[in-house]
Amino acid sequence: SEGRSPATCHAPGECPAVGRGVAGTGFTNNTGWAADGSGCCDICEGAKRVNCFDQAACGSKTGEAGDWDFAVLDQIWLPQLCRALSQGHDPTLTHMPSERCLEGAVRRSGLSIHGLWPNYVGGFPQCCRRVALPQDLHETTVQRAKTEWVDPTTVAGDSCGVCKMWGHEMMKHGTCLTTSMDAYMRLSLDLLARLEEQTAVANKLLSSASNSPVRTRELEDIFRPYGVRAMCDPRDSRSTSGVGVFLELQTCWNRTGAASARVEEASDLVQVDCPGRPGRGACPEFFLAITTQGEDLTIAI
Repeated sequence: SEGRSPATCHAPGECPAVGRGVAGTGFTNNTGWAADGSGCCDICEGAKRVNCFDQAACGSKTGEAGDWDFAVLDQIWLPQLCRALSQGHDPTLTHMPSERCLEGAVRRSGLSIHGLWPNYVGGFPQCCRRVALPQDLHETTVQRAKTEWVDPTTVAGDSCGVCKMWGHEMMKHGTCLTTSMDAYMRLSLDLLARLEEQTAVANKLLSSASNSPVRTRELEDIFRPYGVRAMCDPRDSRSTSGVGVFLELQTCWNRTGAASARVEEASDLVQVDCPGRPGRGACPEFFLAITTQGEDLTIAI
């Protein structure tokens, strides 16, 4: 419902002291609002700030805010997010096991921002500083995010949703990139706006890929001359070694200025080729894209 107060946002099972994740599924109980409604669950308690898998490339990283090599803007395909939740896994790591997509969501179709993630070559930072959320957001930021940064498990207009996907992305990634939640969300939205034309073409291609496999290169070519990453869902029941099930599109960005420069505006970043090899989940040569909003994908509210 519209305008719910924080005190009404808590549901049993959020912010537990133990058992925060559900092993192997991506679901979590550490999401949403604290029991007293005072703010968002703190997902960063005990988190390792520097995650480095290549000591030669990132062994000297400190986990301080701003100490990153490039940033990834990830757009998630909402129909596949809904399908994944219904199949028992959560690619966003932000939902409780019982959550599913709702008919009352702003939308359940097309690409939508998942997050903007600072990365190392060979690893990534997270939870670079502790913040209490939610923070004040400009109304223009909220209105843009409602349609471009959608959590389809939340009904349109439900103010409680700020502590799920938005809060998770700010705590884990935004703290390593910008000084506030509003700045982080504006930066992400402004980068997406720079990809408006390409995203529209990609949405059209993906919407036609439910019955016949599409060559992954065809999607990547939309974003030339820059190299992007097409990511598939390896846990989907229709996934095979030769034909993946599309999940996410990743574009990569770097600073226009010095490596230590603070980033607050989209003009502080320039698109670059995504470096290195795509990790687990990279689409194979072909993919399908789920588009049907069947009864197994959504529930009414």
